[in-house]
Amino acid sequence: NGNTWHSLNAGRVGNEGYLDLDGINVTRTASPGMNVLDTHTDFFVGGVSSLNVVNPMAIENEPIGFTGCIREIVINNRELNLTVTDAKGGANIGDCDGTDCGYAVCKNNGTCQVENSGFSCSCPREWTGIMCEQSIYCSQNTCGSHALCIPQPSSFSYTCACTLGWTGKYCDNKIKFYIAKFVGNSYIKYTDPFYGKRDLQYSHFSLNFTTNQTEGLIAWMGKSEDEDNDFLAIGLANGTLKVVINLGERISVPLM
Repeated sequence: NGNTWHSLNAGRVGNEGYLDLDGINVTRTASPGMNVLDTHTDFFVGGVSSLNVVNPMAIENEPIGFTGCIREIVINNRELNLTVTDAKGGANIGDCDGTDCGYAVCKNNGTCQVENSGFSCSCPREWTGIMCEQSIYCSQNTCGSHALCIPQPSSFSYTCACTLGWTGKYCDNKIKFYIAKFVGNSYIKYTDPFYGKRDLQYSHFSLNFTTNQTEGLIAWMGKSEDEDNDFLAIGLANGTLKVVINLGERISVPLM
């Protein structure tokens, strides 16, 4: 009925599709063949701009748009913000909550209260701001404009995480580097512009490093959400250099 929220999970792995509704799972395997889903198009929620674009093979009866409410939608581990400003487009959408509070207006478990002029948020003890979006430990931080304030509740304080090219306690010193220095909570991120042209059966890394530590991740490529996700990792464990590869089956290669 329209008063009950249901949790739905659906997807595919190769030619195997799965559907989970409120914890009840059904899995089906298609006939052997292609197992790559190539849909470089817009993603629609609740309906489409024109029902004529729906492939007849995807439905049993005439296509019709969804009637009801949708929240907390996540696609490939990325949550879609169901708001006017975040959506690319849409038509005839209303607010399911029906009030200025809407859904998840107050962050970090804040409680939304409807008022004549709009709404207000009652925040948990460690959060503040109009929508409880800011930690109290960062409310008066002195981090520079090129920094992110990281709350440290255990010490009732904060630290400043510097963006690339900046350093110092408050990240207000601009630097250049040609040899990167890492301090345990550091990282540099790159994308591979040639990924689509690479032979995915072959990977090669080379680098020089120095350290006085016996533990640490040196390089990572992949995802960790599921044990079946492919990944490649290089790091130190108990003073031993290791490369760990997962291609559906984990391979660990330790090197002294």
